[in-house]
Parts: sequence; C-alpha cells; structure tokens
Amino acid sequence: RKLSRVMGNLIQNTMKYAMPGTRVFLSAYREEGRVVIECKNVSAYPLDFSPEEVLGRFVRGDSSRSTEGNGLGLPIAKSYTELCGGDFNLVLDGDLFKVLLSFPATK
Repeated sequence: RKLSRVMGNLIQNTMKYAMPGTRVFLSAYREEGRVVIECKNVSAYPLDFSPEEVLGRFVRGDSSRSTEGNGLGLPIAKSYTELCGGDFNLVLDGDLFKVLLSFPATK
C-alpha cells in the first residue's frame, strides 16, 4: 500500500509540474542486483533548489506556487520508499526533474 502511494505521488507530481507540451517518462529496469523505477519530466518551474532542500519537510519546490498541497509529497514518498526497503534519489539536472527508486531484486 505504501509503495502504491509513492508511485501515485510521483506520477501526479510529474504530470502536474511538467512543462506544458512535454512528456512524462516512467521506466523500470534491473541494474546491479536492484530493480530501479525511474520517473522524470521537464519542469515547468525553475529548479533553483537542491534535492536536499526539496526533500526537507514542509518545503515546496516553488514557493510562489499557489496550487493545492502542503509540500509534503516527496518527503513522505522518500520515507515510504525507505520503509519498503528501498532507496529514493532525486536528481535535478538543468530543467530535468528525475526520481529514482531502487529496491533489492528478487529471483
């Protein structure tokens, strides 16, 4: 149930904050004994913050946003991912916003 919440949050956020006219990419693959789920988009907002800042509790990626929400989605997604035995990594590269979830692969 927690992992379902994580995926729902990531997909909603990437669609909600993607630059208009661009696509959201979701992929899953095996890499070095782990299963990796990657979710990425081109952001409609400047990514002028660090991954640590946006993953801090009660912090919004864009403080001028007036849309609904309390800014807790990514910190909760990170916590839930870790509770499920996985790793949650946020990568910001120019206007590319990417989240990588990884879990130990099973046979």
